[in-house]
Amino acid sequence: MRLKFFHTPGKLFFTPKKVFPMQKHWLTLARVGWIVIVVLAYALSIATIPSYFASLHYIQPSPKSPFTVQLTPTDVHTLHTWGLSLDFYAAAMVFSSLLFQMCYAAIGAILFWRRSGDWAVLQASFALMMLPFAFVGITMQTLPPNWLWPIPVLGALGNACLRSCAYVFPDGRFVPRWSRWLALALFVYWSVVVVFPSWRVDHSLFSLTLFVGFSLSALGAQLYRYRYVSTPQQRQQTRWVLFGVVIAVMSNTLPRLLYAFVLSPLLHGGPLAFALEINLIMYPLLALPITIGIAILSSHLWDIDVIINRTLVYGALSTILALIYLTLVFGLQTLLHVLLLRTADSGVVVFSSTIIIAVLFQPLRHRLQRVIDQRFYRRKYDAARTLAALSATLRNEVDLSQLHEQLQAVVEETMQPTHVSLWLRTAKPPEKRKPGTGDLFV
Repeated sequence: MRLKFFHTPGKLFFTPKKVFPMQKHWLTLARVGWIVIVVLAYALSIATIPSYFASLHYIQPSPKSPFTVQLTPTDVHTLHTWGLSLDFYAAAMVFSSLLFQMCYAAIGAILFWRRSGDWAVLQASFALMMLPFAFVGITMQTLPPNWLWPIPVLGALGNACLRSCAYVFPDGRFVPRWSRWLALALFVYWSVVVVFPSWRVDHSLFSLTLFVGFSLSALGAQLYRYRYVSTPQQRQQTRWVLFGVVIAVMSNTLPRLLYAFVLSPLLHGGPLAFALEINLIMYPLLALPITIGIAILSSHLWDIDVIINRTLVYGALSTILALIYLTLVFGLQTLLHVLLLRTADSGVVVFSSTIIIAVLFQPLRHRLQRVIDQRFYRRKYDAARTLAALSATLRNEVDLSQLHEQLQAVVEETMQPTHVSLWLRTAKPPEKRKPGTGDLFV
């Protein structure tokens, strides 16, 4: 039984809020199902680690399929030129898979432990536990053929639950109400993918169209909720999750472009290029469970705007400096080779490029900070600039009427109130004392 509180000035009343027994039984059944599915799935995944580690030492003569991440002799030679061994490659792949899976599992387990009585949180925790199985098709490929069927089932559960959370986050209600039918259609789609794998629905243009449609509808539902329904704290929760989703989308897009245009041509489209792509996708995706956990569990949320601002500044700064550094290294080597007609000393080129980057760091960071503040935080930027100008004026202004006008203009520009008035306190004239009276201090 839950307690519903009513508060009036000076008094606090509470009345019991009835919880239907059927709803309680369904919640208990959902918790038991959560535990059974999660324990069996992770036990099966952990049991395949030794065989997966051993399979990574197998060298396939020709690249039959890059999805096996089993290297070819050319890939092994590339590793040796980088100063790495096959043992290091196998250990790194196992470590990346375990880290990715355990981070999602840790956040999902914490949500289940703290808030399993909430249907929306229970669904989010289950989605976080199951989502890594969309990637463990690589690690669990060493299972016997009769045991491969759980892989698509678990991956479909994770995808369906996590994407349907967008329609009920953060309070567990479908807003707008018609979004519940979209969530139902989402589960029907993933059920078809699992039950009829020969149709290859998830590899068709129809699947891409549905993915775009579900994504846009979820975004529209969240925008509607954010503008018309959410409280200030719920809006802060939405910002946190949106921050993690943006990182997830970028981590899925940029490595794929890097694989298509750089890694695949450079490494001849072998399994090593695909393994690098997978790692570049998985590590940034760790931001998603962290932001979801913060949004659900933290009652006093940190200011996400500051984090987004710093991410924009230092992300753009790192990208620009990396491009400048690579341009300087290759450009200086080419220039010195042309001028000196011999191969330039790489140590001198790298040292000179590093010094130039160190000199450019602070000016470029301040410039990017101003540009981002002007573009994305215009109101705060203008207010800060206006207040700084007022502070400089107050040091030199002595005319009270001019000061009154400037202060009133600053308040109107920064706060935009409907009415502004300034009251000045006048000094009282000194009181006349009677002759012979005064203050006595001891």
